Amino acid sequence: MKKRVQKLTALLLFGSLTVSLLTGCGGGNSGSSDSGSDSSSEESGGSSGGAAEVTLWHYFEHEAPDLEAIVEKYNEEQDKIHITATYVSREELMNQYTIGAVSGELPDIGMVDSPDMASYISLGVFEDITDDLESWEDLDQFYPGPLLSCQDADGKYYGLPNNSNCLTLACNMDVLRKAGFEEPPTTWDEFRKVCEKTTNAADGVYGFAMCAIGTEEGTFQLLPWICSAGGNIDTLDSPESIKGIQFLTDLVQDGLMSKEVINWQQSEAYNSFCAGKAAMLESGTWQLADIDEKINGTFEYQYALLPKDEEYSSTIGGENFGVCTGTEYRDECVDFLKYLMSAQNNADFTAAAAKLPVRKDAVSLNELFTTDERYAVFNEGMNYARARGPHAQWPTLSEAFYTAVQQSLLGEKSVEDAMKDAAATIDPIVAEDPLPEASIGGGVADDVN
Repeated sequence: MKKRVQKLTALLLFGSLTVSLLTGCGGGNSGSSDSGSDSSSEESGGSSGGAAEVTLWHYFEHEAPDLEAIVEKYNEEQDKIHITATYVSREELMNQYTIGAVSGELPDIGMVDSPDMASYISLGVFEDITDDLESWEDLDQFYPGPLLSCQDADGKYYGLPNNSNCLTLACNMDVLRKAGFEEPPTTWDEFRKVCEKTTNAADGVYGFAMCAIGTEEGTFQLLPWICSAGGNIDTLDSPESIKGIQFLTDLVQDGLMSKEVINWQQSEAYNSFCAGKAAMLESGTWQLADIDEKINGTFEYQYALLPKDEEYSSTIGGENFGVCTGTEYRDECVDFLKYLMSAQNNADFTAAAAKLPVRKDAVSLNELFTTDERYAVFNEGMNYARARGPHAQWPTLSEAFYTAVQQSLLGEKSVEDAMKDAAATIDPIVAEDPLPEASIGGGVADDVN
């Protein structure tokens, strides 16, 4: 009975929220996957011959050719099924999942942002493939954080993680050195001082740029600040969580960070940094793909861990693929997921897409992850990165959180009042269905040192 009620609640929730959700963690190299195009989309896969047609929906843009290359290789190596990979904008894809949960019109294989998967599992979008995966010897090679996002509250598997990423601090070292700082800041106190010394209001230059928009993108970038202070999304009214948001609020109200961060997607904060309008940026792995092109040699940059209060922190992002409910080709789809997520394919895809592997044994298969100093920082950051959820009502938790933060940053409410109001929404939900223990570490640092 409880699961039936949760499914109905999730259907109502997603019917009202999916239109407003944008990318959470860099589905495209620009930081946002939703291009605004419709689901008529681009397709790949070639001629099917006599093989059964299997559909795969994804919202990859810049990464699409790399995914399609793996799909085409799989189609050539076997003749049971022919997979057609179709791009659908993220917003439209999430809408189609919600509609398909009722109508039954779903693809055979579908991609989803990792924190959203638990919600769509509760809707009945994805098939339970636990028996197939638990006997697969490769499963032990997956990092626990990304793998957890493919499970329900009972530990059953509905898919596999495809890629991972996290957040670190990008610094304009020309600006920092001019202000008297030879190294990126490591603590909140140091970070605040750098912001004060590098902000130039006359030139429209701020000490720090981030995304604090009222979507999952905002939650993705905001969570590290409460976790670093010792808080979490299920303890928003704690002194630790309040401290984290108060720190960011003070940056905005003191003019050290633009008030526009409440409207900025990650791509817009990134563009501000690359244009020299911010000394520091909360940056994602996917931005490595074109940061050199965007900066074009105008300044030297360096990556570092996000500064810490009590502890270092970051947030895990990435996408998962699942087998959709009702497919006639369940076993074949599972076989493809295993193929897609083989060690070599995972290494090749994530390196090409400027993302991080979700398998430990994939790290050593591409020199990018072992020789690029920028990736080394992200790899280290994954040791401190937390998963968002998983939770069937994650969109509700996330909305309460980012709404409260926006109220704080705008000065509409005190941080304490805003966090208490958000906790009033979140606490009853997690009291009935608690978050799993925080999954920290999912990263690859131990494998590349």
